[in-house]
Amino acid sequence: SPPVEIWRKSVGPGWSSFAVQSGLIYSQEQRGEEELVTAYRSANGDLVWRHADRVRFFESNAGAGPRATPTLAARRVYGLAATGLLNVLDASTGQRIWSRNTAGDTKRPVPDWCFSASPIVTNGLVIIYAGRLAAYEAATGNLKWLGESVGGSYSSPHLATIAGDTQLLILTPHGAAS
Repeated sequence: SPPVEIWRKSVGPGWSSFAVQSGLIYSQEQRGEEELVTAYRSANGDLVWRHADRVRFFESNAGAGPRATPTLAARRVYGLAATGLLNVLDASTGQRIWSRNTAGDTKRPVPDWCFSASPIVTNGLVIIYAGRLAAYEAATGNLKWLGESVGGSYSSPHLATIAGDTQLLILTPHGAAS
């Protein structure tokens, strides 16, 4: 039998997908001049909280809004905005724990189709791709290291174990890098 719609909720534009945990659905969306990280109840679609930043990204082919999907780890939500603002929020309240301007930290301009890579959280670090890899201390937001500048890409970083070695992989305009 076909699926049955349980509820429907209008959200703002964007290309972010959903992260789901503990009965909540997290996403990112654009509402006017604000980019939001949001949490909705999975049972009924009710808004639980919203975190707003006064930033806006628009590109004529794909429209307005964020592209990255939030990452969930250790009761926190890690959201990378289209303009490179990295927010770390309490997953239950949406309260900001820390944020960073990754475009400034990496000295990379906002790409034509915006920053769109989802963060990865591993070994106490939050790693993002903004024209180059950047790692922040998950607890404090302090910048730990920057990778080489490898050019534009809309790929999210991924962890992989290859021949027994754990590696961080990213797709670049020149192919895969680790």
